[in-house]
Amino acid sequence: MGKIIVGEKAGFCFGVERALNIALESRKKHNLPVYILGSLIHNPRVVADLESQGIKTISDLQNIEGGGVLLIRSHGAGPQIFARAEQLGLKVIDATCPFVKQEQNLAKGLLRDGYQVVVVGDAQHPEVQAVVESVSNQAIVVNPSTLDALSKIRFSPKVGIVCQTTQNQEKLKLVVGMLLPLVKELKVYNTICNATRERQAETYDLARKADLLLVVGGKNSANTCKLAEIGSSLIPTYHIESIDEIKPQWLEGKNLIGVTAGASTPQEQISEVVDWLKLNLAGGIDMEENQIKSEQLTEEVNKIEASEPAVENGEMRLDQEIPLLEEGSIVEGIIVAVGDDEVAVNVGGKSDLEIPLRELTAEKISSAREVVKVGDKINVMVIKSEDEKTLLSKKRADEEIAWSKLADNYKNRRRVRGQIVQAIKGGLQVKLEGIIAFLPASQADLGFVSDLTTLEGLEAEFYLIDFDPERHRAVLSRKEVLAEERQVIEDKFYRDVEEGQTKKGVVTRLTPFGAFVDLGQGVEGLLHISEIAWERIRHPSERLTEGESLEVLVIKVDREAKRLSLSLKQLSAHPWTKVEDKYKVGDVIEGKVVRLAPFGAFVNLEEGVDGLIHISQLSERRVEKPEEVVQVGETVSAKIIKIEPEQRRIGLSLREAREQKNFASEKNKTPIPGLEQAPLSSSLGDLLAEKMGIDYKDQSEN
Repeated sequence: MGKIIVGEKAGFCFGVERALNIALESRKKHNLPVYILGSLIHNPRVVADLESQGIKTISDLQNIEGGGVLLIRSHGAGPQIFARAEQLGLKVIDATCPFVKQEQNLAKGLLRDGYQVVVVGDAQHPEVQAVVESVSNQAIVVNPSTLDALSKIRFSPKVGIVCQTTQNQEKLKLVVGMLLPLVKELKVYNTICNATRERQAETYDLARKADLLLVVGGKNSANTCKLAEIGSSLIPTYHIESIDEIKPQWLEGKNLIGVTAGASTPQEQISEVVDWLKLNLAGGIDMEENQIKSEQLTEEVNKIEASEPAVENGEMRLDQEIPLLEEGSIVEGIIVAVGDDEVAVNVGGKSDLEIPLRELTAEKISSAREVVKVGDKINVMVIKSEDEKTLLSKKRADEEIAWSKLADNYKNRRRVRGQIVQAIKGGLQVKLEGIIAFLPASQADLGFVSDLTTLEGLEAEFYLIDFDPERHRAVLSRKEVLAEERQVIEDKFYRDVEEGQTKKGVVTRLTPFGAFVDLGQGVEGLLHISEIAWERIRHPSERLTEGESLEVLVIKVDREAKRLSLSLKQLSAHPWTKVEDKYKVGDVIEGKVVRLAPFGAFVNLEEGVDGLIHISQLSERRVEKPEEVVQVGETVSAKIIKIEPEQRRIGLSLREAREQKNFASEKNKTPIPGLEQAPLSSSLGDLLAEKMGIDYKDQSEN
């Protein structure tokens, strides 16, 4: 039974996987065509798949019409490409592998320091071309495969070396060994990618164990070709792109098959080969421990291999690791010394680097000791990377990390916590994670805030409602947080509240149509003007004041619309329930005229109880209008002539009350002597004659 050994390091390296992720994300994010100048990676299948997803590979920027997004592939590009893309109005997204970017920066540093730059690699490879362009084409490319011409090149006394990241380690050593006798000073940066070295070393091991080696990947991939080259030096090796190229006769008599792949080979391409071998290898197949695992991809983005700064004694160290200090990158360091004006931090290299006070924090401090102490682990951003002139900033790292956190919170709509610093024109400034965001006045609270300074110093939660990290723009809303919290409170309140319940509250607003009452935690109900008192009032302010505490009755609940109707008057019995006990027909009572109508005048007897004096009951004479007799606000005495409790009607008479009063007045007058029994028809003369004893009639007859 045959066996298959699959290299653990086979497949995408960090830089390639990163570039692919950026490419796919760019296509999703931007509603624009996405272009790549040259193949993103050297794998025809992957390139074809990207084309099918709308990511186009072009050979010249002139092929782009109408704008779009230009993705810089993992091999990098020279400054001319960036400048030309800007002229064409293209949005540039840089997917250059960090290891390649470091190689470019080191080459620029060498040139700046007076070294003649030598790039070890293939002059036709896009990575090498980008490095050469990054130093304004002032570099010599040395191909390890054609070292015969090396002696014909005129080198400067000071030479600095960088190396194509996919080169063979042994070949770099060979070039360095041949250059040493030709120059006075040689500075070597070992920029070969660690993943490349590991993959090449693993390929040597596979080739020593196996009877046959299959190398999977693009024929135009330099690193894949180098793996095939390594294998071919030891055992039969075949470089294939797909299972269609495998010939069964290759496998005859082979018991142990080795499989590896270049850095630009996707996992599914490797799996296809392994599956084919399982089905077609005579005698069956068994798998060794080294099986394909995507999590085994090498992603060492925090470190890069490098040499000693210079070679002075002929001894070389090509395996020395130095941290990746690419400008703009963020690395972790440990504080090793603290002064008032600066701190020293170690980021993993042999030398400690300084951070000046101005780059330590955005806060106003007088000494670095206020912020950090020896032994603290901090994140720092590389703001300048020039060999021994590297500058770091904790402040900018903190800001960048903060913006990254905010971006994640914005994307996932999570709350952020901050402190309101001060009121400014149009809103407030809020400090979040050390950065300043803007809180518009309209988003500061649920309602209008007349004096924004009252919110200064408040710690609160906010939602990001507008976010642009490129412009460092963050706009917040406290209103949405408060509305969300109120929603939770209201939901619970409306689940529990029932009509007929009594609630305590505070009057928050008075309007012409009623009063709003806060029943707790911002839940408000409406106390309509008609429910404030049993009597008619013109405005709620006649009975209530804002801020007043009171008890109200819930008379209606609209759970869907979340509305509450309240009553104050219904907490006491209606006055009409006691009318029959309190008033009787024939009683003369006093009341105030509260309203006039064409048919009569309404008189208030007590709160909630009005009686009507019909126009016919206003006077003994004919009355055209009630105002001829009474006026609103006038206190009158009226006689109760009718009580209808069920209809809530009381009939009153002003006329009868007056008649009754006049009758009582006449009854109480003192009579004239002698006139008590006189008939009403007697004349005055008759009465006087009678009193004098004279017969008036007799005298007249005589």
